[in-house]
Amino acid sequence: MSADPSSFLQKQVKIHSVTAKPELNNKIGIAQSFLSDRNRYLVSLPPHISPSPIALKADNLAIPSYPEIARGKLDELWGMVMTVYHDDNLKEVVRRGVTTVESRLPPNVKIHHVAIGTLILLLGTIYFIGFNKTVMLISLILMGCVVALPDIVAKRDIKSTVKNFPFRWKEAVEQNTGYRLSQRMATGVLVVILVLSSKVLLSPRTRPPTKSGMDTNLKESGISRNTGASFTMEEIYNLGFDDARNEQSIGHSLPADHASMTFKSSSYNFDYDDIDYDNYIPTPAPKKSKFGIGAIMALLAVGRTVKDLGFVGNRFESNLFIANVKNLPPMKLAFLCFMVYRVISVFI
Repeated sequence: MSADPSSFLQKQVKIHSVTAKPELNNKIGIAQSFLSDRNRYLVSLPPHISPSPIALKADNLAIPSYPEIARGKLDELWGMVMTVYHDDNLKEVVRRGVTTVESRLPPNVKIHHVAIGTLILLLGTIYFIGFNKTVMLISLILMGCVVALPDIVAKRDIKSTVKNFPFRWKEAVEQNTGYRLSQRMATGVLVVILVLSSKVLLSPRTRPPTKSGMDTNLKESGISRNTGASFTMEEIYNLGFDDARNEQSIGHSLPADHASMTFKSSSYNFDYDDIDYDNYIPTPAPKKSKFGIGAIMALLAVGRTVKDLGFVGNRFESNLFIANVKNLPPMKLAFLCFMVYRVISVFI
């Protein structure tokens, strides 16, 4: 009998049609090994669902879709949160930790002062770099803390923690994906994630224009506003031009009573015949970086799909990949094509 008759090994699988333990149905796990003597796969599940692997028939397993994988991750995260919330030992550890932190703070500083300061720092970060970049930055910091948690708990010094980080990262990737990676490959994945994230975080933020009224737009256009309710045509033109340049709606900068506006003669002469319209080349708008969070997610999705469809162990099989792509359901194939297009569009 084959060591992997249904090609489930080291892949995420969805449990279904289990009658003995129906609470396991629709749960997502990883097929760790195949028990040939029992004709069953040994599937590991999140600890809050089953602390030990469960032996299941291939008929009770299926490859989950991407929405099912995402839903499984959310269920796993929620289960972990509830487990932690109801853990009295952890609550006691948190209480001791808060007490320890308070004992090390200056006499006039309380723990809620630190919390307020952290909140202000968070809001300031969101204001200066944007919400999406703040979420990415916090995610990277938390990811690093989670990976290095064993060394932090063991109270190792910073040098030892940094030295052990690549090995901890490799363990974390293998535990969460089920794939066996070499140390070099795991380090390469980490470097790619850090490089792509740094590119997004260091890209200049495009701030939306603030609505400061007509005076600001006129000042930016180099025109001083006339007193009263009358304006020159050049001033109105510049207002419309600025609205278009800032991607605002038509009439964004006009005053509320613009229906009763009157116009006066131009304050300066402008000879429209001096413009060479045939050879006039407008100044192109500055190009915005296409490489954002969406592109990173698309790149990860393509990489994961290639890994699932074309790799046997640590070796890529092109014929297997082509055959699996041809057998994809139409929706999954369309999703894959869209992700590939999203990645390619970054470089076009």
